[in-house]
Amino acid sequence: MRSLFLLFILLFTFNSFARISPLQNFKSGHTIKVRVAKNLNKVFLEGVGITREVIATNKSKSFKGFKKIKINCGNLKHARSIRPQYLASLTSKTGLIGFEKKQFMGQMHIVTSEDGKSCDVVNEMELDDYIATLLAKEMNASWPVEALKAQAVAARTYAIHHMMSSGLQNDTLYDLENSEKHQVNGTFNDVTASTIEAARKTAGMVLTNKQGNLVPAFFHASCGGNTLQPDDVWTNEVHGYSTVKCAYCQRKKNWDSKITQIRFKKMIEWGMRKGYVKKQKLHKKLSIYPDKKNAKAIYVRNGKNKIKIKKSLFRRYFGRVDFPSNYFYLVDLGREGLQFVGKGNGHGVGLCQVGALGLAQKGKGHKEILAHYFPKLNILKLY
Repeated sequence: MRSLFLLFILLFTFNSFARISPLQNFKSGHTIKVRVAKNLNKVFLEGVGITREVIATNKSKSFKGFKKIKINCGNLKHARSIRPQYLASLTSKTGLIGFEKKQFMGQMHIVTSEDGKSCDVVNEMELDDYIATLLAKEMNASWPVEALKAQAVAARTYAIHHMMSSGLQNDTLYDLENSEKHQVNGTFNDVTASTIEAARKTAGMVLTNKQGNLVPAFFHASCGGNTLQPDDVWTNEVHGYSTVKCAYCQRKKNWDSKITQIRFKKMIEWGMRKGYVKKQKLHKKLSIYPDKKNAKAIYVRNGKNKIKIKKSLFRRYFGRVDFPSNYFYLVDLGREGLQFVGKGNGHGVGLCQVGALGLAQKGKGHKEILAHYFPKLNILKLY
């Protein structure tokens, strides 16, 4: 195995995997590549009837019965100048490969990490299999199937949009990460009859705007009573979104958070450094304008100047423990600090999962649920 990887680090050209097809070429069975682990010094894979293909030599070897395979990625420490590349690919006759005590469907690719000193593990599987595993992680597999279907359409839309617009950039060799940065998916161990049904019965369904363009379909746990626009939370504007009310989240219990004046001032200084807040010299004493309950920003008096701070910056700076959502308002400004009260959990943009659950329990179908949270978008069936 050591000699095998010494050969890898001497290789400067490699067989490239096909890039993502245009939208009209997405067909049933289209695969997605998901990074499930990164920066590993050693990779342990196992399965029955495994075939290992070495990309550098274009040679493959099949193993009968159950086989454990160890890959030592520490031998890549001298390959810092080599672009990320596929090293080996593994398949199994059973369709399942074991990794970190879980069973993954499809293929497993070993890829050089971005730092060139270790390995990443990329799982390639059919897109709708990916959606079936995701539903058990991003939602609750025991929820009504119509809620799961709505989630399936949103997640598939996000995945394909990312595959087309930003996947495979910066020399990466995967489409999405299995993390909250993109979407959290599961494995074969997580799928249920309901998640398979939701994925299969919405196969090929995505959301598009009036121009027929695919949009990134965001989702979150609980909006707090009103969903937000993408540019309320992030810097980018996404056409086709609307702010909608959600009666189911309004019934949820409030959360509250307190931060000191010192921490508040440090957040403003951080926002100025990052370019989120207009730069200006801060006075020793800051005060806050009355905060309206549904306002998307907080305004601060800084001498004669007025500072606008998006509420989403509080969650970005202080974290999700102090600010579980972006739906909150200031209730007290005293010597001890600032006290906030809010509702919801998550960024608040797009599909509200608690709301989808409530609508499904009322007998609404997945198309009605999607129409409520994405009233300006249409469902397009790709395959």
